[in-house]
Amino acid sequence: MLRVLFAMAVTPLILQLPYLIPPYGPFTLWWIKLELFIYYMVMVLFGSPVIWIFMRKRWLAWWQVCLGAISVAALFLVVWFATLTDYSFTDGLPMVLSTVLTATVAGLVFWLLAFWRNTRFHRATHS
Repeated sequence: MLRVLFAMAVTPLILQLPYLIPPYGPFTLWWIKLELFIYYMVMVLFGSPVIWIFMRKRWLAWWQVCLGAISVAALFLVVWFATLTDYSFTDGLPMVLSTVLTATVAGLVFWLLAFWRNTRFHRATHS
């Protein structure tokens, strides 16, 4: 369980590491703070319930965790586009694609940190 909590805390930070590679502009730190805030809020509001449901159902294979992360991202996008009315579908298409890609990478990183070679969940990863 400690590895799961550690993965929940560290996964958004790992996703921000490419932004710290020089050269980066003066707005980079502001951008990282904004994205980290969004990542952690999505993780707390939407991701935590999905993680606990997947752990209870023993859906802990790498591809199942990635699909769970994509479903959390889809839920976030529905809320995002429902609250912002000035986006059309064609304007939001790059955001949707990048969010799905980021969610897939986040799910894979989360699975590596939380469940890969974890003896407590070892039997569940072979399903």
